[in-house]
Amino acid sequence: MIRCIDREKYFGILIAFLSVLFFGLFFCAGGYAQQKIEDFYLSNYKEGGDKEWEVKGEEAVVSDKYVEINDMNAKYFNKDDIIDIKADRAKLNKKSMDAYLNKNVYIKSEKGIEIGTDVLNWEQSKNRVSTDTTVEVKKENSFKVKAKGVDADTKLNKVRFKKEVKVDLFNKDNVININCDGPLEIDYREGKAVFNNNVVVDNVQGKMIANKATVYFDAKNSQVEKVVAEGDVKVVRDDNVTFAEKAVYSQKEQKIILEGRPRLVIFPKGGSKSLFGK
Repeated sequence: MIRCIDREKYFGILIAFLSVLFFGLFFCAGGYAQQKIEDFYLSNYKEGGDKEWEVKGEEAVVSDKYVEINDMNAKYFNKDDIIDIKADRAKLNKKSMDAYLNKNVYIKSEKGIEIGTDVLNWEQSKNRVSTDTTVEVKKENSFKVKAKGVDADTKLNKVRFKKEVKVDLFNKDNVININCDGPLEIDYREGKAVFNNNVVVDNVQGKMIANKATVYFDAKNSQVEKVVAEGDVKVVRDDNVTFAEKAVYSQKEQKIILEGRPRLVIFPKGGSKSLFGK
């Protein structure tokens, strides 16, 4: 269900990269109230001659408090990956080192992870990245998460998708859809993802509806171990609907255990299920 994203190689690398980049621009522009650099290119090399990062931009403006870059297109060369970072505009507070990326913010790795949003805030002092706009995280043929707003630590050990959460999981020959009003709270260290409020899990085998669903996964191999649904649980399969207070799905055993006075309702074919509202 929930795949483990290599956190330090994406948002974490972005943040480290921006720190080095903007510090370099600030240092080079020392002694000037404001300096404009057009059609600029900067790069940095590691010891041994390997390129560490490069950045291109239409224009950079360095003032007393901020560094602003238009049409930023950057690359970070990691040991086993290359990260592309793009934004129409980027702004750095030179005192706090907080960064603000605006318009068409797009991050992509050679390994296929893509992150897209319109605004991204980084607060260095709080070790935090966030946005209130729509954000999408995806990997081709694996998963896609779309939500309105995200709040996370810079290493993405804890991530909170704020609301209107939609998750698509591509599992061999079928797709599992998980929607909730939010928030979706992911703790990678604990291997746990919690979907809150009006949770709907839907795939070819049926539909499960609950107030809350917790997905437990192995962060090392990205495999789901079990799913625990709680609060007004409904399991819909064909014309049968089962009610319970709690449902536990075991991936290993491939079965669901219902707890809390489970009861089954069988509808005749062609009968109405409008009472479920889903």
